[in-house]
Parts: sequence; C-alpha cells; structure tokens
Amino acid sequence: MDEARIQEFLLRLLAARSYATEEAAAARVLGDELAAVGFTVDVDDWGNVIGTLRLGDGPTVLLDAHLDTVEVPDPAQWQHDPRGEVVDGVVYGRGAVDMKGALAAAVHGAAALRTEQRGTIVISGSVCEELVEGPALSRVVEQVRPDAVIICEPSANRLVLGQRGRAEVEIEVHGRTSHSAYPEAGVNAAEVMADVMTAVRQLRFGEHPDLGPGMIALTNLKSFPHPNVSMVPDRCVATYDRRTVLGEHDAGVLKPLRELADPIAVAAGARVDVRIATTEFTTYRGVPVEADSFAPAWWTDPATWPARDALTGLAAAGLDPTPGYYAFCTNGSASAGRCGIPTLGFGPGDPDRAHTVDESLSLEDLHRAARGYSALLRAVLTA
Repeated sequence: MDEARIQEFLLRLLAARSYATEEAAAARVLGDELAAVGFTVDVDDWGNVIGTLRLGDGPTVLLDAHLDTVEVPDPAQWQHDPRGEVVDGVVYGRGAVDMKGALAAAVHGAAALRTEQRGTIVISGSVCEELVEGPALSRVVEQVRPDAVIICEPSANRLVLGQRGRAEVEIEVHGRTSHSAYPEAGVNAAEVMADVMTAVRQLRFGEHPDLGPGMIALTNLKSFPHPNVSMVPDRCVATYDRRTVLGEHDAGVLKPLRELADPIAVAAGARVDVRIATTEFTTYRGVPVEADSFAPAWWTDPATWPARDALTGLAAAGLDPTPGYYAFCTNGSASAGRCGIPTLGFGPGDPDRAHTVDESLSLEDLHRAARGYSALLRAVLTA
C-alpha cells in the first residue's frame, strides 16, 4: 500500500467539510478515490456513497464509515487546522478519528486485495450518523444485502464485537397553568416532573457480561410556557439517554418508565406521556427522513464466522487479537441489532479523541489500520 497516498486522501477528506446533511463535498472526494482504486461507485437516493469491488464467488462484506462529522463550534480554540494538517507524524482535523481516518484506511486496505479471487467487498460512506445511528446504513444494507458488516468506528485497531444500544426517551408531563401567586389553582408540571425524575434515579437495569450495564441519564429539561413570568408551567418535557443491553426493545424500554411515571402524575392531577423521540432531517440529496431514536444493542460470538476468522487474521498480521466492545452507539445497531447480520467493528484512533478540539490520529495508527483491514478482509473472505 502507498502510505503517502493514504495520507493525501485523508487530508482531502478532512478539507471537505461534511457536517450532517452537508456531506456532498466529502461524498465526491470518496467517490473519486474509490473509482481510482478500482471500485465501481454508486450514490443512492439518500447520498450514501457505495463502492463495490467484485473479486469472485464468495461472501459479500460491507465496510461502513459515516461521512458526516460533528461541527467545529469555534475554530479559534484549535491549535491546528480543523480542515486538516499533519504535524510531527500526527494528522489533525475534524473527523480525523470519527471517522475519515478509518475511511481512508479502509479504502486502501480493501483495494490492496484487488488480486484476490474470492468474495465481494463493499465500502459505504454513509450519511447523517451523527444525527441518528442506523437509518442510513439500513438503507445501504437494503441495496447491498451483505453477509457480514464491519463498522469502521475508532477502536484503537482492535476488533470490536458489540455495543450497548441507545434510546432517546421523552417524558412529558401535562399539568394546568395558573398565576404563580395562586399555585394551588394549577397543577405545576415542572414540580410533578421533579417527582418523576427523582423516581427515575432509583431504577436499575440489566447487565451484559461483555457490554456492561444498562443505564439512564437525564440530558435535557424544558418547561412551558417559556419564557415565563408569574405563571405555573402547564407542560414539562425531560429527555433521557437510555443505554440498553442485548435483547432490550423499544416497548421494553418504555414500560418501566410508564409504570413509574403514571401514578405520580395521576396523584398530582396531571397526565404523562412517555415515548421514544424521533429525529427528522433532510439529506443533502433532498430526501426527508423521520426516524425513531432507538438503536438496539448487539453482540457477535467470537467463536463464529466472521469474528473467529477476523481475530485469526489480525493476529497473523501482528495486530492485537484481543476483542473489545464499543462504549458508544454505532451504525452496527442497524446491521446487527435490527437486521441480524454478523457485524464487527474495527478502526484506527483513540475513541476518546472523537468530537474533541484538535481531534487527531497518528499516521502510525492510520497505516496500521490499512494493514488491519486487508488482513481481516482476507481472513473473512477466504474462510
């Protein structure tokens, strides 16, 4: 593999700003590079870039790396150019870790197998993952129908075999407004919500031996009307991030919260709704999307294909064969959690560097990842 070319490709990706719903420039960069190294390239109706390399009979393996990044709120806080630069063997830029570095490594790691004669390799640059995990990859999976999927999120170049899921849950209390000088005439939705929130903190959830415990965290709280002077609020909405374990589904996530909140609301003369939040956006190709903010947990058995063979291939290439698990949510919730497709994770960089000021990835990690993608693809395709 041409390490200089991988680096140059990554810098072009970093220079192409690609905030969620604004991925068009990065999509063009990716499509051009895929075509240049021998892939056939399609861009679907959502704007997902899909590159295909047909080697021969055998399984189809899809590598997914989302094109979008989080924003750079204040470039002045960066010591290095968020549009990409290399200093002392380190690549800096928004998306270096999450996850344009992985995309650059995956494209060239896969292209190195052009002379192999088994299987099909597909690389997707998917859109809008930073808004909601899963829907864009689900759209790709419908078209590709892969036998296995590799999620290219950062993993410090270790194979990942699962993750907890994520549900964004909204609890909405409906009370009755009154003048705040006469609070007894109303039902204060914010005060009822305070009782609900206190009760939620006592909930306990299941635990998976590899993925860890389920949990819940308050992420947002709003009362209405707002702004408000001398009025008891008649509505209050709390948003929770609920991390799920294997086997939990949306109805099962909502049931204990409803059972807890309903009697508290009724006792106060209020009403409560508990629901999965929805995310709405329009892709850069103009397609409107509305999706539930629920991404299931997933886990892949290390003793089965493709994990078993990928671990063997990484070990033979001199990479750490100890499997790990993502602490965050990924598009694997679509491929494995919803579609039941055997799914792995592998990508360069420290996950803790994602979304940070001066986000960075060492060139050593970048090039090791390219070799890693080649090794695990060869092992999985020839098993």
